[in-house]
Amino acid sequence: MNTRRGFTIIELLVTLGVIGLLVGIILPALGIVRGNAALTKSTSNMRQIFSLMQNYSTANRDHIVPSLFDRTSAAIQVKGKPRSDSVVQGSLYRGTWSDILWTDAGFGPISYLTSNGSENSGYRTDSPDGGVYEFVPNFERGPFRSAVPMKKQFTGNVSADPDINSNSFGSRTIFVAEPGMFAANNFFDGRSATKRAFTNHKYDARAELSGANETFFTNGQIVRPESSAYLVDSICCETIDPVEGGTIEPFDATDTEDVQIDFRYPGDTCAILLLDGHARIEQRWETLTDLEGSANDLKDDGSMKATSNADKKDQGRGIRFRHLDLR
Repeated sequence: MNTRRGFTIIELLVTLGVIGLLVGIILPALGIVRGNAALTKSTSNMRQIFSLMQNYSTANRDHIVPSLFDRTSAAIQVKGKPRSDSVVQGSLYRGTWSDILWTDAGFGPISYLTSNGSENSGYRTDSPDGGVYEFVPNFERGPFRSAVPMKKQFTGNVSADPDINSNSFGSRTIFVAEPGMFAANNFFDGRSATKRAFTNHKYDARAELSGANETFFTNGQIVRPESSAYLVDSICCETIDPVEGGTIEPFDATDTEDVQIDFRYPGDTCAILLLDGHARIEQRWETLTDLEGSANDLKDDGSMKATSNADKKDQGRGIRFRHLDLR
């Protein structure tokens, strides 16, 4: 007579242990795969942004899209320009690079139902802020955000500029679940020199433009576009100040309230859009000099801080956020 033998407790425990071991091996690998897919999507978004930037430059005498603009004091307020109507956050006639590109590309308007059931139709001249991401499930229109959501809500100061801290440009994140920000290098701040003259963020190369309503760089003024940074993954804001050792050091890699860079992809990496259209992946850095090298560590008047021959030859990682119009 044949009898059927069942599993013993030891055999079941061994089987469950093997399954648990396999799950422990597979899950991290799946996380890396998902992270790499998000990285691919984010860098694709950056390249699309660069394409929109090229269209803007072609239509605007080779000007590079300013990171910030402020037309509140302009003699004539031109309607139909970024942030001239339907502004949810920020102020009229003030905004960022994403507002300009959103408007030029004609991505808006957007209609959605708010929490009280009323219909809101806006975002004709300003790129979506928290409201859209809160009320429109899985909203995605345009390439202006990362494929990875925000990890935490940012409450600290994000700039030495009080206007940026008060969100008058509508450039700060509000909800943690929103897709992560891309921050434009505020070296390309388009406001007048007077409005830009706050602590640790003044560029003498443009001091002669202090009487203008707006200031611009052209592509022809950029010495090394292949190493000049325009966008970077940010944890909180659509702009980032290229200063080091000041009141706010946005490139600090420690997890404090002053952090702005978000190393959100596998391997503790972030993406940087350079002005040759290349989206570069970069591992965590500790200081801005790590990226730029001592050879590019200049004072705001263009004179070199480095004194030794070794420092003068140090190119760091070959990425520059400052003095992009100086050799």
